[in-house]
Amino acid sequence: MTVSDLERSQDDATLRADFRRYLAARVVSVTGTLVATVALPVLVYQLSGSPAWTSAVAVTGALPYLLFGLFAGAVSDRLDRRALMVGADLLSGLALASIPAAWALDALHPLHVLAVAFVVQTLYVVFDSANFGALPRLVGRERLTAAYSQVYGATTLAELAVPPLAGLLVAV
Repeated sequence: MTVSDLERSQDDATLRADFRRYLAARVVSVTGTLVATVALPVLVYQLSGSPAWTSAVAVTGALPYLLFGLFAGAVSDRLDRRALMVGADLLSGLALASIPAAWALDALHPLHVLAVAFVVQTLYVVFDSANFGALPRLVGRERLTAAYSQVYGATTLAELAVPPLAGLLVAV
C-alpha cells in the first residue's frame, strides 16, 4: 500500500463518517417535522374542537413552500448550508418547545399552535433548501447517485413509518 492509497483510504473513511452524520441529522430533522405535521392539527382540534382551526394548521403547512421556497433556495446558495440546517433545526425545536411551555402556563391557544406550525414549516423550507445543495458538496459528483439513493431511501422510510407512529403516540 502506498502513501497515496493510505491517504485516499483515510479520506474515504472521513467522507463516510461525515455522510453518516449528515444522513442521521437529515432523518432526525424529517422525523421531527413529520411528528409535528401529525401532532399539531390534533392538538389544535383538542384545544378548539374546531375543524376550521384544524384545517388552518394543515394549510399553514403548505404555505411556507409557496411563500419562501425560491427565497430560501437563493439564501442557501449564498450562506453556509450547514449553519442554515443546524440553525433551522434548533429554531424549530425552540418553536415547538414553546407549546408545552404555554400549556404549562395555561396560556396555550390555537393561534399559538398555528404560529408554531407556520414557523416550523418555514424553517423546514430553509433546512430543505440548504440540504438540497449540501449533499453534492459533501460527497462529490462521483458518489452523488449512491448518496441520493441512501438519503431518499431513509427519508422515504421515515415518511412511511413516522406518521402512523406519531398518530399512535398522539392517541395514547
